[in-house]
Amino acid sequence: MTGLLPGYKKCFFCGPATGGLALNLQYKDGGVFCEFTPHEKFQGYDGVIHGGIVTGILDEVMWWTLFMETRVMTATWKLEVELRKPVSCGKAYCASARFLRSARKTYQLSGIIEDTSGNLCAQAKGFFLRTKGFTIEEIVKHLDFRGVPPEIRSFFLSPQI
Repeated sequence: MTGLLPGYKKCFFCGPATGGLALNLQYKDGGVFCEFTPHEKFQGYDGVIHGGIVTGILDEVMWWTLFMETRVMTATWKLEVELRKPVSCGKAYCASARFLRSARKTYQLSGIIEDTSGNLCAQAKGFFLRTKGFTIEEIVKHLDFRGVPPEIRSFFLSPQI
């Protein structure tokens, strides 16, 4: 299964109309990635994207990777982020994540952001905990499926979730 993932309509990072980043998340080969060019409205220092935004992008690709690989509802518990090189306004980047391991109700993932030359700009380890009170059926109501291929759409809408 490969292709565009739905965006959560209310999400700053993947929501299509929140005024946020509107990341187009893609699923491929067991991981999630997105290419993005950050706007200057997300800067901290002049011309440099705020570290909180960089951290949020890493959190986003890790959470979606975890969900696509496990179909388990989780919340971020802990993030360890290294900001290695500035992520600059108006330049293209790629964020990606991989599932590392799970133990009981805890999951560990890694995420990176690279520039178009493959230089590592940021990396993270994310730790996620299984949550209660959120169901996939409730969340699906808030997803934007425009442009999402049928195979991925059925992944979210199938009763086995």
